[in-house]
Amino acid sequence: MKLFRKSASQSWPPVWHIDAGATLWRVLFSDDGHVLGEVRDLDAKTAWFFCAREEDGTIRWNDLRTDEPWWVGIEEVGDGRFYLHGFRKPDMPQHRGIHAYDLATGQPLWRNEELAFLFVFDGSVYAAEERFAGRHVLRLSRDDGSVVEELGVQDDRIAVMRGMLNDQAFAGYRYPQPFDETHPRHGELRAHVHAAVRPDRVTGTLDVWSEDGLLVMAWHEEIAEKNGTYRQELRAVDLADGQTIFHDTIVDAAQGPGIDSFFIKHHRLYYVKNYRTLTAHDISLRPR
Repeated sequence: MKLFRKSASQSWPPVWHIDAGATLWRVLFSDDGHVLGEVRDLDAKTAWFFCAREEDGTIRWNDLRTDEPWWVGIEEVGDGRFYLHGFRKPDMPQHRGIHAYDLATGQPLWRNEELAFLFVFDGSVYAAEERFAGRHVLRLSRDDGSVVEELGVQDDRIAVMRGMLNDQAFAGYRYPQPFDETHPRHGELRAHVHAAVRPDRVTGTLDVWSEDGLLVMAWHEEIAEKNGTYRQELRAVDLADGQTIFHDTIVDAAQGPGIDSFFIKHHRLYYVKNYRTLTAHDISLRPR
């Protein structure tokens, strides 16, 4: 894994980017300023995890692996901990097993191989156990995984807590929208978008996000010499003068147009370059 600081090759360069070394499968942000990454080597069928500081990309720890090399993944991160899951059976989507770790160090705290993780709420871990009568909900200690309370079947209560957590989880995030005639700012942004992107070269969706005089766009273009292969481009434009302040090919060779090209979290723009490099731009540091 490599951490790269910003360079002066663009007028609005990334403040940092982290090369995960293989496919960056999933990224979660904690409530205390950490980034938790799940990395997968698709050929070797191995998975590992890393943690970095959100502010400057500094790696806290890396190459955390479990006894199971592939059938493992992230459940949740928060309250200074993160949780991994296994699977009920290989090639089946149902999760089983809870492995709790300290987020700052990557050290294991406790594990339970029989329960399925639900979520963390108000300082407790909620888990489910499949019984003959159906799903049985348990509240666990986040410190050692012991059972604090047996709740039984609590579908309504669980749904309410999930809804509250979903509202909290997406606070501060903003996402691009497809740019077409239905976009709420189509008339305002149309000239800027078409000055930067030729519509006839776009395959699939042209995604745009704009706020406070900044316009960010991402789209796919078919590579002429490689039929059925696409480049994904990202461009940032200062709306005050129409100048491009950043432009890069963020996927060199995609097998088809993709989605979820970038997102904004508070004052940062994030995207993954070539499926493996998490990249951050600080919106507050862009040239004006």
